[in-house]
Amino acid sequence: MRSRAMSVAGFITVSWCLYSLAHAEIGISLGGVWTVSDDDRGISVPGQVPGSMYTALLDNKVIEDPLYRDNDVKLAWIGNENWTYTRYFNVDNSVWSSQSILLVAEGLDTIATVYINEIKIGRSENMFVRNTFDVKSAVKPGNNSIKVVFESAVGFAAKQAQKIPYTIPPECPSQVQNGQCHVNLIRKEQCSFSWDWGPSFPTQGIWKPIYLVAFNSAVIEDATVDAFQDGNSWNMDVHVFFNVVTSGTVTGQLDIRLNDTNVLVSKNVTLSPSSNDTSITVSIPQSVGIKRWWPNGYGNQSLYDVLITFTADVTKEVSSVQRRIGFRTIELIQKNVSSDPNHGLTFFVRVNGIPIFLKGSNWIPADSFQERITKERLRLLLQSAADAHMNSMRVWGGGVFESEDFYDLADELGILIWQDMMFSVAMYPTTSDFLNSVTQELRYQIRRLMHRPSILLWAGSNENEKALRQNWFGTSSNYTLYYNDFITLYVKTVMAVVQQENPRRQYLSSSPSNGLDSEREGFVAQDPDSELYGDIHFYDYLMNQWKPDNFRIPRMATEYGIQAWCNVRTLQDVFEEADMSYCSAQADHRQHHRGGSVEMSAEILLHLDLPKQGDQQQYFRNYIYLTQINQAMSIKTQSEHYRRYQSKLLPDGRGLTMGALYWQLNDIWQAPTWASIDYSGRWKMLHYYALKFFNPLLVSPVLVGNNLQVHIVADEIPIMEVQDPSTHQLRFEPVTLYSDLVYSEVDRDDVPNLLSKTVHAVEGLLTVEIYSWKKFQPLASWSVSYKLNTTAEVVFERDVNSMLTEAGCKNTECFLFVYINNQIDGTNNWLSFADIKDSSVQKAQIAITDVTQVSEHEFTITLASNSIAPFVWLEAGDTMGRFSDNGFLMMQPKVSVQFYAWQDVDLHSLRSALSVKSVMDIYS
Repeated sequence: MRSRAMSVAGFITVSWCLYSLAHAEIGISLGGVWTVSDDDRGISVPGQVPGSMYTALLDNKVIEDPLYRDNDVKLAWIGNENWTYTRYFNVDNSVWSSQSILLVAEGLDTIATVYINEIKIGRSENMFVRNTFDVKSAVKPGNNSIKVVFESAVGFAAKQAQKIPYTIPPECPSQVQNGQCHVNLIRKEQCSFSWDWGPSFPTQGIWKPIYLVAFNSAVIEDATVDAFQDGNSWNMDVHVFFNVVTSGTVTGQLDIRLNDTNVLVSKNVTLSPSSNDTSITVSIPQSVGIKRWWPNGYGNQSLYDVLITFTADVTKEVSSVQRRIGFRTIELIQKNVSSDPNHGLTFFVRVNGIPIFLKGSNWIPADSFQERITKERLRLLLQSAADAHMNSMRVWGGGVFESEDFYDLADELGILIWQDMMFSVAMYPTTSDFLNSVTQELRYQIRRLMHRPSILLWAGSNENEKALRQNWFGTSSNYTLYYNDFITLYVKTVMAVVQQENPRRQYLSSSPSNGLDSEREGFVAQDPDSELYGDIHFYDYLMNQWKPDNFRIPRMATEYGIQAWCNVRTLQDVFEEADMSYCSAQADHRQHHRGGSVEMSAEILLHLDLPKQGDQQQYFRNYIYLTQINQAMSIKTQSEHYRRYQSKLLPDGRGLTMGALYWQLNDIWQAPTWASIDYSGRWKMLHYYALKFFNPLLVSPVLVGNNLQVHIVADEIPIMEVQDPSTHQLRFEPVTLYSDLVYSEVDRDDVPNLLSKTVHAVEGLLTVEIYSWKKFQPLASWSVSYKLNTTAEVVFERDVNSMLTEAGCKNTECFLFVYINNQIDGTNNWLSFADIKDSSVQKAQIAITDVTQVSEHEFTITLASNSIAPFVWLEAGDTMGRFSDNGFLMMQPKVSVQFYAWQDVDLHSLRSALSVKSVMDIYS
């Protein structure tokens, strides 16, 4: 039931005292050590909960590291077995005498039947739901047993395939993945049956907390908070869901407090099992002075705790939950780009009135075993994303709805989350049982997550609209059947739940999609990858990815990528010395993308030679280095291409590109993948390049025919949307920085913060230089002052041949270097006029001449070189950390970089671990 909106007028407290209430309902955690057993094999070991059978077996030395060599295949038997979790727990009289006792299992993976004292109390077939079982009649005073019997997800999925009267493709993954079949028929982490970047480990286990709750009246089960703006006022829609005793009614008082403010609202409620929810709209007076939440790079991530407390009248039981929220407006803008309807629609995100170019990447599960993912590990990955100026990330639909820790960090760091639902690259069944399970899953997950300011939008699936339309799985033979399934699942089920639970947040039926145009075409567009609508995913592994005019010009790119091997030191954790060879069976085993190794070599050969033959292990190390160069340069080229088009609309309607999220941020194992950070947390060269191509101020040179164009892109300019009344063309213009327009769009408290970051980007001095590969001094130099009118502009353009003539060099002898304001400390970039393999790059003698300690975890490393050197690569051995720059072009005889250690390390140890090379070192 819902109540009318309530103002906080009359409910504002005058006291600033600390407000805290202890829970009066009784909870018993059932986490900790259980017995994990497989009766068929006679295995019984202690195992931690939360956990899985794999880590239980590993901790007890029944198996070795599942990620070691080809253990994913050798240990496949584990996923084919049925595993049982058992333990004993004590129930004292105070618990047993309670009117209601519930068993809450926040996550059972996946096919599970639960028994207490050998009495079956429930079953779950969905990894993504929270199960609540009434166990009052099953528990007894004193000692009790609990047993969770898991059925092999592999076996259960195979049985489901036999029950469905037609094929739901794909039935199995590519053979090279060494995976399992029919994962799309069950509600389980899809990539746990393998993917083209990860192994197959079909886990079973209690993967989230499990506990008992005992009470005599009612307790809060869920609470959602939806902060929104109405005019100049902020409001919160608060919806509270209760577990209520099975007999009679319960009355009590519900209190809503916005911590660190004087906002407090109270409401008397009457609850019963059939009427077990209530809602309140809280209007927050402007005098409270709410501060907005901003994406990374645009302002502060102001967060507020909302404390929701229920006190029962008769029993005086107290139940409370807390939700941390942020106040911001967020819109997905889809409007005509011009008066020509064939030119399509915009597709961009506006936060707090300001259009945001989404700079980011895609997220996959950080481990095959969720219990191994700590908050510290998540912080390393997400902080690395924020450090590279990312303001957004897409949680991919083949993994899991991520942990509270993950979303806490996204909220704190200002990373907008494009949240896929967990459906990916497959068709899915639409049986009543499946749809009912999905509905339960989505209600739980949306209620769990919708209060978070970082959640940007909900997307129904990953690539399933595109897969259906483009006949990836042979569905054209019965297109109507699979189309109807698509509509039943993503529109009639998923969208319906989203619109009911979280109507203010945008829903897209898939990614990629054409957004509103897909809806107009019945949710499956003729071309779901159109450049004129929505978002695209782009992959082409054999084209020249260092040449920007090969790329498309979409409204937004939410996936694009290219493979590279993980760092050598990371690979050594799971390879024997003999495996460290390009031709080894283990190197081949790790490549789960069919043809991937050939594609990487072909891409390298477009620009660089393969390493000098000789020692196989050294060859492999050098080859790994080259794959990382190619990956970094390819994604750099594509990302800069998208950023250059954010303010440009072409005559054919393409342009106004407002997002670049490359595939992918992180790894799930040690292998060749698309990630920019490998499984150990070490940055690959790509992530160092992201520091620059996602920099708020970008200088980007590009060859267009015989012309050199130098673009400057400044995402941090506060911009507004303007409709030209004469042409109806949409354009972006910078807001006059000190005008009232700024203050009408953003909070006054945030404006100085914005201005300090943006004024420097509006105007400056661009210098363009041509260097010989053989000299540290430029052969020719040009300078131009600029003042930006939009967020991306060409500020320098000249004929390349005339520039080379003026410099007195051939294109194979020279390269271009550009910078803003200051050559050493300013924003800079470079461009080779010819492929490196065809250029006169010399072998440089590079040495580490000095290492000094700046602070406990920061060190300065000084390098010296006798020649200009491209792709200078530093490594720190076993010491975990990152450099301020890496994979860079060394332009001076002496340069310094910082090393930020993620662990305690002394100066001597770090100095001994450091090594450096550049690209010509691998050819000698």
